[in-house]
Amino acid sequence: MSLTKLLPTPSDRMGLLWNLLALSDACILEYGPAGTTHYGLGLIGDLDLKTDNRYFVSHMTETDVVMGNSKNLEKAVREIDLTYKPKHIFVVGSSVSTTIGADLNGICHYLQRDVQARLHVHNTGGFGGNYRVGTEAVYRLLADLVEEIPLNSPPVTTGTNLTAGLSSIAADAVPISATPPEHKLTYNLLGFSPDHFRSLSDLFEVQRLLKEGLNLEPASSFTINGAIDKLPMAASADISLVLRPEALPLAQALQARFNIPYLEPNFYGYHPCLTALRAIATQLGITVNASVENHLNARIKRCAMLPYILRRATAPVLLYSVAHAEVNTSLAAALEPLGLHFTAQLEPTAPEAERLAAIATWSNGLIFADQESLDLAAASNSKVLISFPWYSTQVLATHLPFMGSRGMDFILEQVYAYLIKERIM
Repeated sequence: MSLTKLLPTPSDRMGLLWNLLALSDACILEYGPAGTTHYGLGLIGDLDLKTDNRYFVSHMTETDVVMGNSKNLEKAVREIDLTYKPKHIFVVGSSVSTTIGADLNGICHYLQRDVQARLHVHNTGGFGGNYRVGTEAVYRLLADLVEEIPLNSPPVTTGTNLTAGLSSIAADAVPISATPPEHKLTYNLLGFSPDHFRSLSDLFEVQRLLKEGLNLEPASSFTINGAIDKLPMAASADISLVLRPEALPLAQALQARFNIPYLEPNFYGYHPCLTALRAIATQLGITVNASVENHLNARIKRCAMLPYILRRATAPVLLYSVAHAEVNTSLAAALEPLGLHFTAQLEPTAPEAERLAAIATWSNGLIFADQESLDLAAASNSKVLISFPWYSTQVLATHLPFMGSRGMDFILEQVYAYLIKERIM
């Protein structure tokens, strides 16, 4: 491991862990030293993920490492299965167990006969790439599980049937009417993961937009607010909406097995939101609610003069961002119709030297970035925290999105504040 000035980029192991912990019915057992797990728990806590009775470590002693003893692991698997009775146990290799070549697949293969939980193995030990690789690994795992859902499985509902106990009493009754229930169009939201800043705010805003604009109901969300047991619900949806490329394997699996179409919409900005709603409506054969369409068009018209104002500006408008590629692209698409263009955009996984050199040149600009990049940038810049990592902020609110019309309202407020501060308008 080389020396770094910035925080090291989380490995695929960390991306795997925090996405699995976002699934409410996933239980994780790490095979490695307890200190490794303790270190990882700090970051997991910052992401506000619940680990109660779902995150365990077998521990390894020096003797285990030298002699290749796996008794601790075997005992831990049996104990977790007996005590907590999870449906799924994910056995994750640490860097130590991977380095010594522990055969986790073989161990779990023969342990499977002794436990009720289904055992899954991930054994790259953090050497398989950065956290985005681990994120994709979880979506690929979910895609594999989709292949096991029966093709003729009945639709799963989210509500509780409060009248089920009366079924035997009314078995012989003659029905007065047999009006079939109205079919509600549903969707899957794929790609909300724990490294998405203000993920719940954006999730709820997108759900609101789809409900008000298209009268759509959510079938499932992965991995935030998701669960492995909700995959049959995902299989009954009418469309999947993919918000980051790592989630594509799950959308493609649902399309291949259940013929569920998918789109990759952009929900950042007024114009993109309207475009996304129209694309979804076309795919489903419905129309966008006129009031929502009028609301977005009114927001667009309100900003119509901004490009003309910017053309007359004597000072340059300097916009920068450090975020995942899909967020950078979406932000650019949100602001370009307003005559605003990014001077530079970086990804948090870019080489450290490249990021340091670029950020050192940024001054008197508006920066949308992660906590670390904002701390490095000169004080003359206006700064907006929008991406991972964040470490001096505790995310509590679930009503402060960056996506949707409300999110664009906030982004535009930051833009106007910057333009006024720099006396550009």
